[in-house]
Amino acid sequence: MTTLPQRLERDTSIVVALCAVAGSVIGGWRMGAGVLGGGLLLAISYRALKRAVDAIGPPAPGQEGRPTVSPWRLALRLAGRYALLLAAGYVIIGRLHLHPLGVLVGVSAVVVAAMVEAVRSWRQPTGFSP
Repeated sequence: MTTLPQRLERDTSIVVALCAVAGSVIGGWRMGAGVLGGGLLLAISYRALKRAVDAIGPPAPGQEGRPTVSPWRLALRLAGRYALLLAAGYVIIGRLHLHPLGVLVGVSAVVVAAMVEAVRSWRQPTGFSP
């Protein structure tokens, strides 16, 4: 059985791939590549947030002896990730001239994946009968 974060990651990857193909057909290769670039920005942001939450939260089973991370180091790492996002966004839109709408679609793919997961959980029988 997969967990919710694993399903969201999988569904987001599927949405990015489908939107990249659709964007290439509708708007040309720059649109499709823009979707992939937006997906890359999304992946960088997601990884930064996931690592920060893992560092702040309680240790996972089997990792009770892990060293704690200082808040300053964590803040600097997070700021560095967002500086990387800013630079990557500049390169994707400013230098490679990929379609900004495609980038927006790629970055928003996680919202579509979350909506799919919401519909999926809504359709699941809960075992409760009114």
